[in-house]
Amino acid sequence: MDVDGTTALFALSGQPFIGLELKVTNLPSDPAQPQADGDDAHEAQLLVNLPASLHYSGVRALDPAEKPLCLSNENASHVECELGNPMKRDAQITFYLILSTSGITIETTELEVELLLATISEQELHPVSARARVFIELPLSITGVAIPQQLFFSGVVRGESAMRSERDVGSKVKYEVTVSNQGQSLNTLGSAFLNIMWPHEIANGKWLLYPMRVELEGGQGPGPKGLCSPRPNILHLDVDNRDRRRRELEQPRQQEPHEQLEPSTSWWPVSSAEKKKNVTLDCAWNTANCIVFSCPLYSFDRAAVLHVWGRLWNSTFLEEYSAVKSLEVIVRANITVKSSIKNLVLRDASTVIPVMVYLDPVAVVAEGVPWWVILLAVLAGLLVLALLVLLMWKMGFFKRARYPEATVPQYHAVKIPREDRQQFKEEKTGTILRSNWGSPRREAPDAHPILAADGHPELGSDGHSGPGTA
Repeated sequence: MDVDGTTALFALSGQPFIGLELKVTNLPSDPAQPQADGDDAHEAQLLVNLPASLHYSGVRALDPAEKPLCLSNENASHVECELGNPMKRDAQITFYLILSTSGITIETTELEVELLLATISEQELHPVSARARVFIELPLSITGVAIPQQLFFSGVVRGESAMRSERDVGSKVKYEVTVSNQGQSLNTLGSAFLNIMWPHEIANGKWLLYPMRVELEGGQGPGPKGLCSPRPNILHLDVDNRDRRRRELEQPRQQEPHEQLEPSTSWWPVSSAEKKKNVTLDCAWNTANCIVFSCPLYSFDRAAVLHVWGRLWNSTFLEEYSAVKSLEVIVRANITVKSSIKNLVLRDASTVIPVMVYLDPVAVVAEGVPWWVILLAVLAGLLVLALLVLLMWKMGFFKRARYPEATVPQYHAVKIPREDRQQFKEEKTGTILRSNWGSPRREAPDAHPILAADGHPELGSDGHSGPGTA
């Protein structure tokens, strides 16, 4: 018979256990000559001796028919498993011993389990040791967020000596880095440090993100509250009093809305016209220079939050990146542990916090265009307007439409002497002459009736007065 043991770490009902996989075989010692030896093993047993850090908890098998009967002593340090009576030749049995790890301490680096097969049949059996290395994994996780996640730079270019208050620097940004601990307190394992790599300069040494304040909430030890090194605000700029009053009056985190942004960080629609490229500023890519703020986490039960306030240095962006479509500024954070424990493992102990930066379109109009460009644009516009007017004048656009004068009938007045007027003659003789309305009178326009000696018109051959003759 032969036995082989391997270990696997898994959780059962919320408690850590080690599963010791055991594979027992009853095969011939020489597969080339299977008939030379090999026989059934009567009263086959497996004896397991456990170290003080492990305790027997139970047995499991993939096939319930192969599950052996295992019994342990009072302190669960010695286990005896019945493999069969007899255990047939060429038989194979695989099962798992469930071992409790409650006795494992931070000083435990290796586990060793002694295995010994026993049978009343004649077989040459040797003890086997199953070894496993122990690693202590800290259940620490880290996450980060930037408020806001998009920034806009604007304003005028100012030198470092002209900065008096943090509002003179540029847009405000706040980073929150949260460290969660789901395991035991750190004071039993060592000292953990939360590190944030702050990109304070671009590659040529100009300011990028100016650090104003660094505060740690939770995880404090006996020293000063929230003590991180090095100290921020190396230019000793005046702190915005509005932010200070807001922090004094702020409510608990679960009821606290995100603080309002300043006008320079407004959500202005970004135009991509005349933009050239995208730029990433990251210390890991050597496109920025970082200063590392390190905060000790002496002990905390559930979570510790690091708050970092900073300002976007507008002058650098106006000088270096005014023709860039967008920029991505990367802030990195991680956890390091200083401990004398050599087998300590820390997973998921880093995070990346990106922030997008754009040029405010208002800055392009107000500050980004030189005065001579505006002057040339105005002169060019006037020249184009003059050429357009000249072209329209040549094409007769400004000529007024002329209409022909209307023809009006012309009449010539003829003065008739008073003595020749009909009314005068009627008044003089007292006789009213009535013209014959039954027949038309055909007279020339300038004809006058011929009067007799008595004043009456002469009658023609048809009985009507005839026209006068010259």
